[in-house]
Amino acid sequence: MSPLKRFAFWLPVITVIHYILELLWNPIKDIVFAIDPLLAKIFGVLNSQGFLYDGEHFKILFPGFLVHFFLWLIYGLIIDYIINLIFKQNEKAH
Repeated sequence: MSPLKRFAFWLPVITVIHYILELLWNPIKDIVFAIDPLLAKIFGVLNSQGFLYDGEHFKILFPGFLVHFFLWLIYGLIIDYIINLIFKQNEKAH
């Protein structure tokens, strides 16, 4: 499967686009935490020193971006793996 057809490619790309929008205009604010509760929990645990998220300016900092990026990369890999399992089962059935 080509990289353009994989969630493991597109979810990190969406993360990079989100981070660029955060840096330029800050329009999205905390919507990502509402969409991804696991990310919110990780940020809550790891952000005790304000290392990942600047609550005063409502901005994700670069280390927070890396956590966000790798978490969504893992989501994409898991989704791609599940899709591959489903298609392999369908091929074996026929």
